[in-house]
Amino acid sequence: MLIGTIAGIIMQSFGLTYAWLNDYLVSPFLAFTRGFEFAIIFIAAALFFAMSVFVLLKQAKKLPKSYVVEIVDVYGEKVSVDGVRQVFSTHEAAESYARVYRNSFPQYKFRVVGIPPGVAAKASKS
Repeated sequence: MLIGTIAGIIMQSFGLTYAWLNDYLVSPFLAFTRGFEFAIIFIAAALFFAMSVFVLLKQAKKLPKSYVVEIVDVYGEKVSVDGVRQVFSTHEAAESYARVYRNSFPQYKFRVVGIPPGVAAKASKS
């Protein structure tokens, strides 16, 4: 009987403490934060967008400044064919010319390779 009474007192005190914490601490805090959930979501989206733009611009600076169409013969050696343009400023143009050359010269393999920015600057000076 004494143990039941003590257990009842402990349970009542726990229930009162829980109700008091819920009423005066948890509920006001949740109500306060609900007012900021739109701002938090907006800030998170803005940060994600800013980081995406930063990564995109960083990668864009690493892109090659010019492209070369490499020509490989049936033996796997790099060759140069007369009348074939090999240096281009855009990847789309180089790929388009390589496609045309594949149809015109079936005995060769054509591959588009980007020249890194540092190598392109040295090649243009010489």
